[in-house]
Amino acid sequence: MKELQKQLDMLIRKSGADMQVIEMIRNEPSVFPFSTEGKLMAYLLAGRIITYEEYLNLNREYNRRNQYLYLFDMAPRTFGEIWGENHVLQLFPEFVKATKEKLMFQYPGFDGEFDLLLDGIRVEVKACRANSTKFGGNLASRAYLHQEAHEHAFKYHYQQLKPSCCDVFLWIGVCRDELLYWVISSEELIQTRRLGTQHRNEKTGTLGVPVYEGQIFMTEEELRPYLTAEKDIVEAVRRKGRK
Repeated sequence: MKELQKQLDMLIRKSGADMQVIEMIRNEPSVFPFSTEGKLMAYLLAGRIITYEEYLNLNREYNRRNQYLYLFDMAPRTFGEIWGENHVLQLFPEFVKATKEKLMFQYPGFDGEFDLLLDGIRVEVKACRANSTKFGGNLASRAYLHQEAHEHAFKYHYQQLKPSCCDVFLWIGVCRDELLYWVISSEELIQTRRLGTQHRNEKTGTLGVPVYEGQIFMTEEELRPYLTAEKDIVEAVRRKGRK
C-alpha cells in the first residue's frame, strides 16, 4: 500500500489539486470498499487530474506488486499445511498427494511422513512468508516485496523437517509480488549443517524408525544453490530424488 500512496502523492503534487479537499479525504473515516486511496483516485478522476488509462496503470502496478498478498492473511495452519501442497498439485498433476489409502501397499506404515509422490520419490513441501519483524501490525501489513526480502537478508524459516522420511524437499518462499522455489535433497540438507533441532530427536519415531526433526533459517543467498525456476520443478525433483 505504501507504494500506491507514494504514487498518489506524486500525482497530487504535480496536479495542483485542492489540498484542502485532499486532506479532508485523508482524514475522514474509511470503510471497505471505500478506502482512502480509492476515494483519492475517484477525486483525481472526477477532476480530470488523471486519465482513466493512468488509473488503470496504477491498478495494474498495484496488482502486480500484491498478487500474493492474500497468502499473508491465511491462518498459519491453512497456509503451512494446505496451501503449499495444493499449489504444487495445481501446477503439476504429475505429483500425487500422499495418503494412507493411496500408499497402503507401497508404504504400509505411512503416517504422513511426507506430502507428495513423484515416480516413487518422496517429497515434502514447505512454505514460508517473507515479512518484516521490526514493526507491529498484522502479517499482511509487514509483507515484503521480493526485492525488500533480498535487501534485508530475510531468513526463510522451514520447520518440522524430517530428512529421514523423504527424498526431496520443495521449499516455497512467498513474497507479495513473487514466489521463489528451492529444491533440495535430504542429503543436501544434511550437508548444509544448518539443520537445528526441533521437536524430535534421533531416538524417537513412528513404528520404531528413527526420526530426526529439525528446522532451518536461511537467507535467499544461502539458498541460491537450490533455486529452481517454476517450470523446472518436476525435472529438479526427479534429478535429485534419483541420486
